[in-house]
Amino acid sequence: MNILLTNDDGYNSVGIKLLKEILQPFGRIIIVAPSGPMSAKSVSITLGVGITIKQVEKDVYSVDATPADCVAYALSSLDVEFDLVISGCNNGWNISYDTMYSGTIGACLQALTFKIPALAFSCEFNFEIVKNHGFEVFKYILDNKMLSSEYALNVNFPLGNEIKGIKLANIYYRNDTTYYEEKDGKFFAVRNLTDNYEDDMNSDCYLVNNGFVSITPLQKTLFSKEDYYRLFRNKN
Repeated sequence: MNILLTNDDGYNSVGIKLLKEILQPFGRIIIVAPSGPMSAKSVSITLGVGITIKQVEKDVYSVDATPADCVAYALSSLDVEFDLVISGCNNGWNISYDTMYSGTIGACLQALTFKIPALAFSCEFNFEIVKNHGFEVFKYILDNKMLSSEYALNVNFPLGNEIKGIKLANIYYRNDTTYYEEKDGKFFAVRNLTDNYEDDMNSDCYLVNNGFVSITPLQKTLFSKEDYYRLFRNKN
């Protein structure tokens, strides 16, 4: 395969280097990623301002823009027919409402606009578990034919250094509020997260806190067919 690898932590981050090593047996790996940290950029792209792209070495490009910019540039402008886009490995989970903010996830959603399957990897500040089980998890996804250009797969590794298994997960919508604290005349965002996930054993929050790799399919649009048809029926 030709695999495009990106990461909102930057082209030279520990997580992206780790995934490159894990993915080498599966084909050619081309890194196109931000020149520095670009967390919480979601699917934002740079408009009206030029971006700088530097080829650092063979098959490694540094871009002074967002993860979504990196994917759009690579898929539209590099003379490569990519089979898959992989984003990560992010240093911190992308579960619950994190998926709404995440640049890691944003890169995958951008890939879907090009009709390319996409996969995000994240762990909770422990790359050792990814190093030990990343190959196994990726092989599981391939063997079970889970990749599709109709959705992105969001993979999160659990706490600890071992995994009990790999499971499909839904998103648990925890209590997630953001407020701002002042320091030296500036205001800094602080998130207050409360996980009351024990009643949903199929949720991403529950699984990663209980030793399982969670895999969640994410749709490429905010449009809800279920709500549309519910409203349509009520209106008529």
